[in-house]
Amino acid sequence: MNIAVLSDIHGNHIALETCMGYLEKQDIDAYCFLGDYVGEFPGIRQVMDTLYDLQKKKPCYIIKGNKEDYQLFGLGEGHPEWDAYPSTVGMIRYGCQQLTEEDMSFLMSLPITDCIHIDGMEDIRICHGSPREVREDIRAGKGVNKEILAEVKEKYIVCGHTHKVMDIEEYSKVVWNPGSVGLSFTENGIAKTYFMILHSDHREWKPEFVGLEYDVMRTIQEMREKGLYEVAPYWTLGTERILTGGMFSLGKMLGKAMELCELETGKCIWPEIPEIYWKRAHEELFGGSESRWHMR
Repeated sequence: MNIAVLSDIHGNHIALETCMGYLEKQDIDAYCFLGDYVGEFPGIRQVMDTLYDLQKKKPCYIIKGNKEDYQLFGLGEGHPEWDAYPSTVGMIRYGCQQLTEEDMSFLMSLPITDCIHIDGMEDIRICHGSPREVREDIRAGKGVNKEILAEVKEKYIVCGHTHKVMDIEEYSKVVWNPGSVGLSFTENGIAKTYFMILHSDHREWKPEFVGLEYDVMRTIQEMREKGLYEVAPYWTLGTERILTGGMFSLGKMLGKAMELCELETGKCIWPEIPEIYWKRAHEELFGGSESRWHMR
């Protein structure tokens, strides 16, 4: 029994196609998707169609991530007063434009956690962040792990959200993270797309972590062609930086922008973060260096 596990695609259909091309040549019995199908890239339609098509061919375990929640909550819609904050709400609004009513119903139906049960094998608990909250991450040595893992009866837990490959054993539980398909950090200057294959071994599961190079520059070119640098200017610049070697998270840039806004204005309430603070946050993190795809 072999189960392919993919997480955090974020609309990067080019990276997903690379993964699927590899997996189609393997002996895969089932697929598991851990959430965040929408997000920073313009291939949301292709990603959703891949999920639908795959469900017709193979058993699939599909759960919801925090990015799906943002779409389902309608953040950015019906708020024209937020037009002045494109780097904050732009990609959420873009996602709403790409998703159909069928897509929204599908995303609404997804659970935040599920159990993979295969006769004769140990059960696997799957989640995006943690089994109790899509935005709560599990990281090696994190203090709250004891509480999180105590609530899970299964021996194996597979999660995403952090975008980092993880293989740990804590409190008698084994926790794996396949890394991110769509928005991975680069290694030695080489960008890759990451996923995992779980192989059965008697009652136990053994992970195989896979990292593949893909056409990152094609991905960035598509971001430009689809207008994402105008839709969400500094958020998209941050996305590009991650793809090309920036070792930081978009959440860190958001936090820095909010910090600068609060220091100067006395308060900062999401999403009302003026672009000037995004610009300053980007300059602090990257020393003012310009993007290859300079914004017009």
